[in-house]
Amino acid sequence: MTGKLRSLLDERLEIVAVTAVEVFVARMLAGLGSAALAAYVFDPLFGALWYAAFLVGEIGVRFTTSPVRQGRHMSLRRRAAYVGCMVLASATWSALALRCWFTGDEAFRLAAMAVLAGLLIHAQGFSSRSPVALAAMSIMPAGLWFGLPVFFGGYSGPALVTLSVGLALLLLYVAVSARANMQTSRALTEAERAAVAANEAKSAFLAMMSHELRTPLNGVLGMARALQRTDLDNRQTGYVDTILRSGDGLMAILNDVLDISKIEAGRMDLDVAPFDLRALGEQTVELWAEGAAAKSLTLTCKAEHDLPEMVLGDETRVRQVVMNLVSNALKFTEKGSVTIALRAAPAADGDGGVEIVVSDTGIGMSPEQQSALFRPYFQAEGGAKKYGGTGLGLAICRKLTSMMGGDISVMSESGSGSAFRVWLPLPAAEAAPEAAADSEGLPSLRILVADDNPINLAVARAVLEAAGAVVETAADGAQALERLRFEAFDVVLMDVHMPHMDGIEAVGRLRAGQSGPADTPVVALTADAMPGEESRLKALGFDALQHKPVQPAALIAAIMDVLENRPARAAKDEAAA
Repeated sequence: MTGKLRSLLDERLEIVAVTAVEVFVARMLAGLGSAALAAYVFDPLFGALWYAAFLVGEIGVRFTTSPVRQGRHMSLRRRAAYVGCMVLASATWSALALRCWFTGDEAFRLAAMAVLAGLLIHAQGFSSRSPVALAAMSIMPAGLWFGLPVFFGGYSGPALVTLSVGLALLLLYVAVSARANMQTSRALTEAERAAVAANEAKSAFLAMMSHELRTPLNGVLGMARALQRTDLDNRQTGYVDTILRSGDGLMAILNDVLDISKIEAGRMDLDVAPFDLRALGEQTVELWAEGAAAKSLTLTCKAEHDLPEMVLGDETRVRQVVMNLVSNALKFTEKGSVTIALRAAPAADGDGGVEIVVSDTGIGMSPEQQSALFRPYFQAEGGAKKYGGTGLGLAICRKLTSMMGGDISVMSESGSGSAFRVWLPLPAAEAAPEAAADSEGLPSLRILVADDNPINLAVARAVLEAAGAVVETAADGAQALERLRFEAFDVVLMDVHMPHMDGIEAVGRLRAGQSGPADTPVVALTADAMPGEESRLKALGFDALQHKPVQPAALIAAIMDVLENRPARAAKDEAAA
């Protein structure tokens, strides 16, 4: 019995409840006006009693639907009570219609029919998403709509037949409209579920593709960087540099696709901290200096004296915006210059902040091109063929600036260059304590690297041995635990996805004391780049995370960090125990 009741009082009632919450004020005003009119036309006692019944029903609706207002689901008991409140509301308005009808006056009878018609419209318009709600709201007014004129109207003969047919046709139309609304609501619900499933499938696909693309890229870029550290002649150095630039370009495209997906899914977080915007601009110039020189372009960064020494914001995302704008400017500029201008925003902009302007002397844009410029995958006519790229860079810039509470705009004329202006509400901040300079060397450490991909093992060995570490390897989690059982290692680099035993299971067993010292530092190596991955892995027992393709300096810094923080973590674990 409970199962059948639950199937009747399903989640569709909550959709009706959401609508009821939205029109609460309108219902209260209608009820107050109707009560005042009833007290004036009939008598104050009837008006007061009717309004009391109306308030009881509304208070009941307010109470039973309270979980919906808080974003929670209604219990089965609340849903049943909500249906009861709808029956009471229908009966209350029907009583007003009855009182109007039985006065005998034609105008009052028309008013009664208007009240009943309003109830039927409300039922088929708002309550038809749930059959139970539709029945609760419409059965009583539908019966009165047909019964009062036919049985208590005093009509006979052809007039009665015509009236009966007309009333029945209207009820039939209301029923057909309600059925159509139900079908539409069902179709919308199914479409929403399909969209959610498609979005989840897209996220899973992106996670898989990220892993599959980053794994071979790790081998290409890792070995290229290892080769770069060896003795090479000028021509060989140029070849390696070309490999690295091409690999970094492919990685930038992959990151663009992932970033736009993260932003659209609302899964990209901001990491706010003090940083030097002037240094960021100068570093951008250094990074793109070679690309500018290859096209004989002048690339400069000009910081005004009023720019704060330090600002508070997400340095990584600001850098991403500036890098995308400079990359775009260099791509579409054949001669002349590209300039980065940094300054405090004029006071007229309201909240202060900073202004970043990237201007160029390139091909410029027409007004039509500017209107579509920030759409994902948009490229100027012929741009994809001549200049390459995904068309995502500027769309990402707009979404990132919006996330940071700022704005981006463009001023351009075809053939006369372009100027992109970014305003960000970055307040001035005090300088953060200086961190220790990154080192490309390691102390004498024994490091165990667990990965099922031989190329990844070769990359890790090349990077770490070049930094001075002794490296041992394992092909999966089980082999890693076996080596840890009999050998001492200072740190373990563990791939997350491996056959036989993956990194997550291996770390779980290590932390449980099933192999070697339970507090051995473990750095996760993964090609997965979806948001929340770092916090998830740390909760599972990893000490840090490094994404593939590994950056030698970042990997070495992560190893040093987990080693330096090992005593603090051990003390924290002992206190928790």
